[in-house]
Parts: sequence; C-alpha cells; structure tokens
Amino acid sequence: MSSENTVLSPITRFIFGFVAFNALLGAIVLMFLPDSTDTLFFWTIAPPINAGLFGALYLGGALVVGWVTYRGFWEPARFLIPVLVSAGALISLTTFIHLDIFDSGIKLAYWLIIYIGAPLLALGLYVYYERRGANWTVTEPILPMTRNIALITGVVVTIAGAGLFLAAPQVAPHWAWRISPLMLRVFASWFSAFGIGLLWFRVEHDWSRLHYIATLMVAASGLDLVMIFLHRADLTADTLTILIYCLHLAVFGLVGLGMHWLQYRARQSSKTTNPLVTSV
Repeated sequence: MSSENTVLSPITRFIFGFVAFNALLGAIVLMFLPDSTDTLFFWTIAPPINAGLFGALYLGGALVVGWVTYRGFWEPARFLIPVLVSAGALISLTTFIHLDIFDSGIKLAYWLIIYIGAPLLALGLYVYYERRGANWTVTEPILPMTRNIALITGVVVTIAGAGLFLAAPQVAPHWAWRISPLMLRVFASWFSAFGIGLLWFRVEHDWSRLHYIATLMVAASGLDLVMIFLHRADLTADTLTILIYCLHLAVFGLVGLGMHWLQYRARQSSKTTNPLVTSV
C-alpha cells in the first residue's frame, strides 16, 4: 500500500469531469429554467420548486466532483464511489418504476446510460485504483466523535431515505407542496446516497479525504433552503409543516458544520500542543 496519493489517469479525469459537467448542465436547466423541463429535461417537472430543489442537488454535486477532478488524485475522490453507486442504482430503479412518465427516445436512452453506466464505471475505477495500491495513510485522523456523528446520521438518513422511497405514493399527497411519487423517489434516492456517503466514515479514517461530504451537507442544506424561499409560492402545507421541513434541512447542514468544527478544534489543539505540526 502506497503512502503517496495516486494521480488520476486522463480517462478517469474525463469520466469525473463528464459527471461534473453533466450535473452542472442539469443544475442550470432546473434552477434557472424550471418552467421549461417539458422540453429541456427528461420529464416534465411541476411545480417549479421540485425542479429548483433537484437542480440544487445537481449543483452541489457538480462543484464537489469538479473540485476533486481538478485536484487530480484518486484518494480524495474515492468517497464518491459509494455515493455514485447508491444514487445510480436507486435512480435507475426509480426510472423503471415510473418509465411511462419519462420522455421516450434519445432522452430516455441518455438518462439510462448515465445512471446505469456511471455506477458500473465507478465500481470499475475503485477496483482498478485499489489493486494498484492506493494510499490509505491517515494524515489527519477523524475524531471518534466526528465519526460517530457521521455514522449515526448516515444510518438515520439511509433508513429515512429508504422508507420514503418505498412509501412515496402514500407520502406524496401529504407533502409540503405538490409532488409526484417519481419526484419524491428521486429525492429519496439522493437522500439515501448522502447516508451511504456518511457510512463511508466507517471505512475511511482520514478527514482530509472525507471533509467534502460534510461540505456537501452544508451546501445541499443551504441551497435547498434558498430554493424553498425562492419558490415559496408553490408551498401548500400549513406553516408548522413547512417549518418542520425546513428545520430538518437546517439540522442536516448544521451536522456538516459541526463535523467541520470538531476537526478544526482538533487541528488547533494539535498546533498548540506541537507548534511544528501543520495542517494537511
């Protein structure tokens, strides 16, 4: 096992770059042209709040994947594999359950290629780089409290996402705005993928390679709250229900901030104890 990070091959950078670019295009369409999904997306999304929230998820993903691609090393990108595989598998299943709603033809083919092909490529990349002797050396240890927070949150989020996925037709009529079971299952798929990503803290022990997950939690929470505010005219539930929904988003982001804060405190304590220690 190497103690040096593994440089991404050009083909790997192309794959990750394509994923980031594809997500960015989706974010632009969904966030800025939510009324044009009938022609510019893979199915018609209504009301606009659903498109905005979906676009916010795409934007957060595009920025994180784009950044680790720019850095050009396998180890900081490794956490993407469980997220991409779980999200791809669940969204592919969602697609086949609601196949009649999707636009047929080349749009559907492209969508399926992305969400079936990406997980398979991700698994292949993991096997390829790990067999080459990837770096698992810990340079910035994850605090036990940080890991416990991540794992507990991951379990809760994964179970909640799975439950929402299974019960989407029953839950949709009671949502805070008008939403279809398809859209609810898409959100549940990404929610579950976040949970799986947090469970990766059980495997990886270096904060410098996992802090992106906490950052993505903060970004997703903030962007979703902004989308809800911008599309507040689409909200149909009572004030208390809406506040509860916004609260769960805020808590999700605060958990990510809390993890960053714990690790920051640990770095500062380490510098105080040993002035020669520098952050990685």
